[in-house]
Amino acid sequence: MPTKKEIISIIQNVGLWDRKSIEQALEEQEKTGQPLKEIFQARGMLPFGEIGPSFYFQLGIIQRELPPREIPSEIISILPPKVVKTHRIVPWDKRPDTLVFVTDDPINILAADYFKKIANIEGIKNVEIIVTFREEIDLLIEKYYGQDEIEDLTAMLQEASSATIEMDLPNVEEVEEDEEALALQAPVVKIVNLIFVEALRRRASDIHLEPLEKKFRVRFRIDGVLYEIVSPPKRIEKAVIARIKLMSKMDIAEKRLPQDGRIMLDIGGRPIDFRVSTLPGIFGESVVLRILDKTKMLIGLDKLGFLPDDLEKWNNILKFTGGLVLVTGPTGSGKTTTLYASLQKLNTIDRKIMTVEEPVEYQIPGINQTNVNPEIGLTFANVLRAFLRQSPDVILVGEIRDKETADIALRAALTGHLVFSTLHTNDAPSAITRLIDIGMPPFLVASAVQGVMAQRLVRVLCPYCKEKIEPDEKLKEILKIKEGEEVNVCQPKGCSECGFTGFFGRIGIFEIFIMNDELRELTLKRVSASELRKAAERAGMRSMFEDGILKVKMGITTLDEVISVTGQGE
Repeated sequence: MPTKKEIISIIQNVGLWDRKSIEQALEEQEKTGQPLKEIFQARGMLPFGEIGPSFYFQLGIIQRELPPREIPSEIISILPPKVVKTHRIVPWDKRPDTLVFVTDDPINILAADYFKKIANIEGIKNVEIIVTFREEIDLLIEKYYGQDEIEDLTAMLQEASSATIEMDLPNVEEVEEDEEALALQAPVVKIVNLIFVEALRRRASDIHLEPLEKKFRVRFRIDGVLYEIVSPPKRIEKAVIARIKLMSKMDIAEKRLPQDGRIMLDIGGRPIDFRVSTLPGIFGESVVLRILDKTKMLIGLDKLGFLPDDLEKWNNILKFTGGLVLVTGPTGSGKTTTLYASLQKLNTIDRKIMTVEEPVEYQIPGINQTNVNPEIGLTFANVLRAFLRQSPDVILVGEIRDKETADIALRAALTGHLVFSTLHTNDAPSAITRLIDIGMPPFLVASAVQGVMAQRLVRVLCPYCKEKIEPDEKLKEILKIKEGEEVNVCQPKGCSECGFTGFFGRIGIFEIFIMNDELRELTLKRVSASELRKAAERAGMRSMFEDGILKVKMGITTLDEVISVTGQGE
């Protein structure tokens, strides 16, 4: 850990603040216990997002990613949760002569003194600090020091479900006239809040609240698969649903028609957007909440699962100054994430980027984003026409659904705009035939389209528990493993880290179709998608199935996952 003298000297050397201001900030920290970085930021002295890395470099500190590791409970218990959350430092390892901590704030002097005392208590002389990134610390704090609320949820739902224990809540089957009052009762508020918290902790993308005949079922979609949790009792079903409708500004009294709403919350310092949909059913209203976590959505292209050669291909496509670029795949295949990552790469001060979406899922600083509203005539086509009068460099059209939108997008691509959009097709070559099928002239398609990428999402094997296996002869044949070829084929096992599913997160498998002279000529001839595929493969396109197979060989996913999303290899 750097000393107070070192910190003062280096901050002063930056040349923006005098020694007196720096010393006052340090004195405030010693009095209040507030992290030093926050004090500097509050005083307008240190915008760490901009100069932090250079500052750390001067101290000889290098930020680095942490390897996957299960921290033993006896190490976690070295620091109380309050200290960890306040100072953003987590115990990492305990050696005979050294205590190791990880942090994203290595200049916290008070913390340094505190950790030295902790080391003395533990009978250890030295303290080592590993500096990592903010996201890494957030994950560790969430994982090891945020358990209380989850335990409360399970206990509360079990208590509420018990026939022998009465909650302070009327029977909503009998009392329906004042649902808003029911929705505001403390037990209901707490149950709903804790469901949200647990969904985030389990990495859920959706929450499903489903009234059944004799049960109120709650399920989370995690890595694309639905899992049931401990559900609230049937008797508070209507109060829970009313609470969610109230939070999303829906009409609580309207139960005959579907409704859409939105809930925006700050949970554990993370801005979370819940897109809410209700649907009437024979046993009550079904509610689905889609979770949009801005901290996880806006990621770089290198985190999506591209193999090096495909990443290079896609980056080359992004260098085009004009043309139409399409991303295809079914709903939930990660198209929006890929497009947002691409726009972030293109989002420079010299480019004007405009998007039209339904809806805008995440706000990207520096980009002009528009929501369509068909009820007032604000359609994809109308917004796209307006965009062309705004002199953009890059345009994103959320989806090409009809001939009118396709026509404007293609013509915009031919007039010097780089246009991104999505289509619902099974593979990349089919996007070409799809555009022609909806009425686009082949010459326009051949001229405007620069490239198409199809993608699917496969579950990633949990890095904490996956087991390496020796492929049998059948598996070697499917994976096309050559004699002497080194592979790392693994299978899921299950542990506490992945919720005993064996999988942790998802990545994409891709196929990238880049237009060349041969493909343009075939497009003009209106050939089938299969002929276009053969020509694309001759030009170097790797299919999604082949991309998935490579990732199976690397121990990233399983053959079953690849087969389930591609439909090949069965």
